[in-house]
Amino acid sequence: MAANDTFGSLKAQVASDFRRSNLGPEIARAVLDAINDHDTERFWFNDTAPNPYTLTISPGAGQGTTGTGNTVAGDIYLLTPQGPVQEFIKIDAVRAQIPVVWYTVKQTDWLTIENLYSTLSNGQPSWWAYQQNYLRIYPIPSQAYNLRIFGQYRCPPLVNDGDSNVWTTEGFNLIRYTALKRLFSYPIRDAQQVQNAEQAGARALDYLRRETDRRSRQGRMRAYYG
Repeated sequence: MAANDTFGSLKAQVASDFRRSNLGPEIARAVLDAINDHDTERFWFNDTAPNPYTLTISPGAGQGTTGTGNTVAGDIYLLTPQGPVQEFIKIDAVRAQIPVVWYTVKQTDWLTIENLYSTLSNGQPSWWAYQQNYLRIYPIPSQAYNLRIFGQYRCPPLVNDGDSNVWTTEGFNLIRYTALKRLFSYPIRDAQQVQNAEQAGARALDYLRRETDRRSRQGRMRAYYG
């Protein structure tokens, strides 16, 4: 895999492994399905920790207004595609800025915030909840606030041969072998090749999991509670 690997180069590699060049649409579909097979698992490369998603929230025109841009109104914010982030699978933390200091906004659930809005108020962000790519903040912001959002995300889908994302670079071999497993299952129906691809994919997945674990280590021992 290389930093400049693309949707096109990934499809070409699968076609070369598959020894067939006449199944272009099937190969493209298998690659996209292979990404769907794995993108709900968290690796070091589908995490916003190094580069948080940023959002600016402003005083709202009224409770429940949904925005579609980077600066939106009300207390519900649609998290639109930004950089590598198509949508969030899980949000770990939301941080807000006042005016230069960053602090952590407390997490709760959607219904709790709905109940909090039984008493309308304005102020700095105190609570957040997340559901179906919508972020809800309480109270309604009294001024513009910058937010940083940290969590696991799903990438925008690959469309053109020149498109690339973390799955065509860091996850290249995992997607390669998972796509091959799918193709050898259908339309080819070759059980031996399915097994070969599955074993190669398992090795690629194990490598990514070990690398993710290595990168997440803090360099210090933790207490053991038996």
